[in-house]
Amino acid sequence: MAAPEYFEQDRAKLIEAVIYLCELSSDDSEFGLPKLTKMLYYADCESYIQFGAPVTGTTYLHFPHGPHPENWHQLREQMEQHGDVEVLRDTTVAGYQNYWLLPLRPPNLELLSPEDRESLESQVKRFAGFNAAGIEQYSRQDIGWRGTEDGQPIPYDLAGVFAPMPSPSELRRARIAN
Repeated sequence: MAAPEYFEQDRAKLIEAVIYLCELSSDDSEFGLPKLTKMLYYADCESYIQFGAPVTGTTYLHFPHGPHPENWHQLREQMEQHGDVEVLRDTTVAGYQNYWLLPLRPPNLELLSPEDRESLESQVKRFAGFNAAGIEQYSRQDIGWRGTEDGQPIPYDLAGVFAPMPSPSELRRARIAN
């Protein structure tokens, strides 16, 4: 079996992809950082599957709530410091923090190819009816996420591939067989 394929992150493209997704999702009341990071993941997966390379080259890590871009917090802080976005925060009734990115400028679409934009736009359509919990649950069925553990990189050759979750009876049969 060949070694997993990883790519070098194109930070400039990643920033423009984030701003573009935020702009495309400006009317989505369920759009926040959890949904944004999953949509980036699936745009990169789709681009890798269709065109042989991801949009941003970002490495995604297995986190408990689904795939998450490596070095995301540093990137978000950099975008905020450079005036690309404003990070909006809100505390829910249950005490959780919600985060949104408000783009402070339009995306530089010259850095995103037509194929890149197609992959990003298709995720906005694909996940239009999803809230954060729904997209998290969806991402947990991804073979790449299921085949890794917390903090491990998700290989692109497994990313975006799905298998149905086993039913409780299938799990019981598997336990009995072992």
